[in-house]
Amino acid sequence: MQHRFRGLVAAPFTPFNADRSINLEVIPTYARFLRENGVSAAFVCGTTGEGLSLTLAERLAVAEKWMQSTDARLPVIVHVGHTCLEDARTLTAHAAKLGAAAVSALAPMFFKPRHVAELVDWCEAVASAAPSLPFYYYHIPSMTGVTLPVAEFLAQAADRIPTLVGVKYTYEDFPDYNACVKVAGGRFDILFGRDELLLEGWKSGALGAVGSTYNYAAPIYLRLLAAHQNGDEATARALQDTAIKMIAICNGAGVTHLAASKALMAMLGVDCGPVRLPLAQPTAAQLATLRARLNEIGFFDFACRPVAKP
Repeated sequence: MQHRFRGLVAAPFTPFNADRSINLEVIPTYARFLRENGVSAAFVCGTTGEGLSLTLAERLAVAEKWMQSTDARLPVIVHVGHTCLEDARTLTAHAAKLGAAAVSALAPMFFKPRHVAELVDWCEAVASAAPSLPFYYYHIPSMTGVTLPVAEFLAQAADRIPTLVGVKYTYEDFPDYNACVKVAGGRFDILFGRDELLLEGWKSGALGAVGSTYNYAAPIYLRLLAAHQNGDEATARALQDTAIKMIAICNGAGVTHLAASKALMAMLGVDCGPVRLPLAQPTAAQLATLRARLNEIGFFDFACRPVAKP
């Protein structure tokens, strides 16, 4: 039952039309684009996918289209986190019916679990909607405000959630991350979730990583990991530093990193459309500056290549 993800897992943007309705027709090309650029899996309807800005019906439709557009070469993890437990369970059962490789759920972020035991209760209720589908807890305190120690969560949840296989760990608490990697003799798959710290994550025991910038810059990260594996730490560090510059440029575009990143996908031939409110869409001037600054660091030399024509 356990599915361990290795290498780069992209967290795709949800494509929208100009009126911000979902645009499912982009997804087949998007899936080929990721596969052809070395991405090993897709994590759909998460933070990057604006999952919590989608209706339940939209999330079901997006997950279904991704499953129709992929095969074993690009397995799909469906994010099912929600503030409503029954909607989270509906998403989980639906993902299982579709044949998704796994599901993942962040902690509820309005009424929050106060203790690890309460978080375990919540995740158990979500995961039980699909009794044979691998489940990943999604730890992202910057969005949920839930900072409970994940290693303790794993220890308590191990015997409560039979389908628990790991964590999508999007946080900078390396002592806790290291402890998670070692829980139960390395039983769990701890996917690292901070692109700007990928090298540090790998040094801490990561074997798989989920990130937004793998949508458009997977090649530089693949080169980074290869250099690290070959013991060429100087090259790995230089590549990580370049990725950090790229991330800083997107952060400095005048809108959120998500909005800037989503917009630049069109520069690579996969137009994912605008972001949804309350996120602001970059202006034409901001996009021109973004492109110019990315050019300065050679982004279009190391970015993902446009999808090959069928």
